[in-house]
Amino acid sequence: MNRWTNWMVAGFLLGLPAWAGPDDAKHPGRLVVADGKVGMLRVIDLETGAVVGSFSAPGPASVYSAGNGMYAFAVHREQNRVSVVYGGLKQEDHGDHQDLVVEAPYVLQTFTTGPKPTHFSSHGGMATIFNDGDGTVAVLDEKSLGLNLRMFEVATGAPDHGAPLAVGDVVLAGSLNRGVVEVFSRGGRKITSFGACPRLHGQAALGNRIAYGCSDGVLLLERRGSGFVSHKLPNPANAPANARVGTLVSHAKYPFFIGNFGQGLVRIDNQLSVYPLPANPVRFGFDKDGVLVVLTADGSLHTLEAPTGQVIKSLKISEPFTLSGEGAVRPGLALGDGMAFVALPNQGEVLEVKLSSLEIQRRFKVGGTPGSVAWLWVDGVRH
Repeated sequence: MNRWTNWMVAGFLLGLPAWAGPDDAKHPGRLVVADGKVGMLRVIDLETGAVVGSFSAPGPASVYSAGNGMYAFAVHREQNRVSVVYGGLKQEDHGDHQDLVVEAPYVLQTFTTGPKPTHFSSHGGMATIFNDGDGTVAVLDEKSLGLNLRMFEVATGAPDHGAPLAVGDVVLAGSLNRGVVEVFSRGGRKITSFGACPRLHGQAALGNRIAYGCSDGVLLLERRGSGFVSHKLPNPANAPANARVGTLVSHAKYPFFIGNFGQGLVRIDNQLSVYPLPANPVRFGFDKDGVLVVLTADGSLHTLEAPTGQVIKSLKISEPFTLSGEGAVRPGLALGDGMAFVALPNQGEVLEVKLSSLEIQRRFKVGGTPGSVAWLWVDGVRH
């Protein structure tokens, strides 16, 4: 059999469409890397390993992936600005299949959402940004990016450090200083609120449930019909005085949340179950298929069994991180399809680590002080 016949047989066994040729492949995605000290955004193509875009920005940023994988939001807190980066990957609909189009990345637009934009979330096609300076929540329809940007604002009434989320026809805003979660209509009318969450920080959504970190436990909200019901989970007995949940993540594969907790993580279902670690977690999350990955302050990367917390593999990738002090830039972590991408500010590089073996595959020398990093990926076959 010739090369084309071999491909056709292999394609049939793999379930690929008949029009997919031998050079067709899914793209591994692109990374958007924000410098932690200056206004610079870089885009790395993971197929070639090349930096395919470098863009000046209003200032240092935290970057986040939009739900569709096409865009990254760069939040410039101190400059009161938000930039949207188009990663250069998009789908082209052909009815019976989706083609992947690969092109040059660019900054789609830079705009103002309000003073001190900080926490960002993307859920159900809606992006939300909490503006700490006045307590407003900016809500953006991700489908309108690149077209006629649709954005509206919900006012919580006072400056705060908040956790925002758009769920269906309502907008939720968690407040650190007031320790409450308020539910607003899209028109800005406050519908209800849930208290008893002192020093609220961090949130994640999973199905019809939303979890918020509190200094004394976790507040769970569950959507029932047009409203919500709440349930408070206390911190574990004999927990260290400084241990609390302040960051949460979830994955559709599992019926629980994962949060940080002192020198470890916790699984959050009907209680908080502690997963000890050798050092404090700095960044953590799930890859595309649900592998739990943790970067710890001692400079190590770990993969864990999410249901049990058992450490599968560990890899030393850096000297211990400096997380406080003037000019300190925290390392970044983005998780892709079986890969982890770690931005090391002091080395001016981003590591690509294969999760199955926990081995470094490539080192991207981006220069500067790389901090926050986001993975962009779009499904589809390229021709």
